[in-house]
Amino acid sequence: MAGLSAAWRLSAPGWRERFDSITVYQRGWRLGGKAASSRGVNGRIEEHGLHIWLGSYENAFGLLRECYAELDRPRTDPAAPVQTWDQALIPADNLGLAERWGTDWLVWLGTFTRNDELPGDPGGTGREMTAVGFLQRALGLVIDFAESIRDPLPEGLILSGSPDPPAGADIAGVVRRGVLAALLALTEAPPAGTAAPELLGTVLDAIRGALDYEKRPEHKRSWLLMSLVTATARGILADQLITDPRGFRAINDEDFGAWLLRHGGHRDVLEFPLIRGLYDLVFGYEDADPRRPAFGAGLAVFLTGLVLFEYKGAVFWKMTAGMGDIVIAPIYQVLRQRGVTFEFFHRLDGLHLDARHQAIDAITMGRQVRLADGIDHYEPLTTVRGLPVFPARPLGDQVSASDRARIHDWHSLETHWGREADAGNRVLRRGVDFDHVVLAVSLGMVDIVAKELVADRPDWRDMTTHVRTVATQGLQIWLRRDEPSLGWRGKPAVTTSAYLPPFETWASMAQTLWAEEWPDDDPARTVAYFCGSLDAPWPIDEDPASYVRRCEERVRADAVKFMNRGIGLWFPKAVSEAGFAWDLLCGQHVSVNIDPSDRYVQSVPGSDRYRLRPDESGYDNLVLAGDWTDCGMNAGCIEAAVRSGLQAANVLLGRGRHYGIRGYYLP
Repeated sequence: MAGLSAAWRLSAPGWRERFDSITVYQRGWRLGGKAASSRGVNGRIEEHGLHIWLGSYENAFGLLRECYAELDRPRTDPAAPVQTWDQALIPADNLGLAERWGTDWLVWLGTFTRNDELPGDPGGTGREMTAVGFLQRALGLVIDFAESIRDPLPEGLILSGSPDPPAGADIAGVVRRGVLAALLALTEAPPAGTAAPELLGTVLDAIRGALDYEKRPEHKRSWLLMSLVTATARGILADQLITDPRGFRAINDEDFGAWLLRHGGHRDVLEFPLIRGLYDLVFGYEDADPRRPAFGAGLAVFLTGLVLFEYKGAVFWKMTAGMGDIVIAPIYQVLRQRGVTFEFFHRLDGLHLDARHQAIDAITMGRQVRLADGIDHYEPLTTVRGLPVFPARPLGDQVSASDRARIHDWHSLETHWGREADAGNRVLRRGVDFDHVVLAVSLGMVDIVAKELVADRPDWRDMTTHVRTVATQGLQIWLRRDEPSLGWRGKPAVTTSAYLPPFETWASMAQTLWAEEWPDDDPARTVAYFCGSLDAPWPIDEDPASYVRRCEERVRADAVKFMNRGIGLWFPKAVSEAGFAWDLLCGQHVSVNIDPSDRYVQSVPGSDRYRLRPDESGYDNLVLAGDWTDCGMNAGCIEAAVRSGLQAANVLLGRGRHYGIRGYYLP
């Protein structure tokens, strides 16, 4: 997605006055990287994992809105079922968190109130998120929480970042007044050496004593939220983030949970579902081990502010079809209309330096297949229910007959461990085939395709050593009964997290079923996406085929175990003492994301300083693009990829780094 975003900005109207050509080289037949999707049996959407957009993804939404406006499907493709950006993504307000209560698990349901704004509005500007702004909104959230508590809670928690919280009944008015008084004292006090933090701790202890903390989950949640937010406020003041020119980056060397404890957070805060959900959001565990949380404190505070306080329209937005269908395919179509060239079936093998080690002089590639006679350009899209989509395997009539005959495993064209032989090789030369290069591979591939650069520069070695990645796993299931009949008691279209490995996160994705082609006599009525991190080390010191086989067998075995023992929290009527009712299953797709290009980029403590900016390659004709760069939102997500791609384009266009960048960023 970073490469496509760079191509998007570089190919803006008038681009031919600056460049002779813009070419995107792509391994295999699908675009999008980790955002790629395709269609399987019954037209079912098959993703790498779960993709949900935050309402604060200003640049990703901005690009998509520009794309749909330029694509103009009402005029160019009136039969397409998705015509506009707000048909491609729809608001998703309902959230859930799994919570261990004794030996059982509870589901804590909540709803974020919507606002009247829309993400990606034209004219948005980039703004640095300040500690002062975060502190003001965080303190307001505690008061909002207290105002929103129901006693009992028939519908769960209502959260809002608005200064005008929704009305609600009290647990105890004295609790709200005490918290308000303590928070006001804290905001008016100097950063250190005052009585305000001590007063705050005393008030919180008194509040806990007044609540039925050990027996009533809603009381425990309310107190832990107060402890969380006030520890954050203490930390912001005590660590002088308000005046430190580094802002939140000043605490990125420390794990978020450890930072909270250092500033007075109660030890139970580490198991608070909101905290575990935040770590799950960024796969924030060393080697996928939930006992080893690892998430830079500064970025954690920054992302918390974005999620809770800066969303537009809705806190989450869900795609109404596959990400490849309603994000990647439209971008491809517009880029083609603009004149951008796409070279599919080209695997990047290496970047090679010139004799002076100042620039990229040559690029070697494997040409995976040759096109059929008379085909000059591979067209990757087909249609399902009228929607342009990427298929699960290449469109064979565009591939040469000899390659169709010799290739038995098309999937191997999209993996580092592919066993199929190439149809040939290709070498691009500086000054002949290219002048500038945008390196937009995933971080896991940098050591492979940029060996010369890593060996040449210490900053590249530091980046590939200290910026970590983790493998992930995804499970999609299609069921013959709807969610209520499966026992789900919450609101529809929910997204939940903070559950047990291997699949900590679940999203109800019924809004995508319309886009699939299930038979009338056996339709799917529920589709559920699950995801989690996977302990699969990289690099490896074993036979690649054995490594892949071992990981795939493990994920599939864990998926069966999860279906038999874990899914009952969400769908209690789908399981019995004997396990899952397998006759309910009408389809499944398992994604084992261990390929170096598929690994998720983490934000572990101490790694932020080693990220290179898009303009910091150290070579005259090379810029960088990816969610692994220092783009001001240094987390693995679509927004970071888009920001980085736009910044890479800004470098080549001679513009400032943050030119045309929307939303908040780390300074």
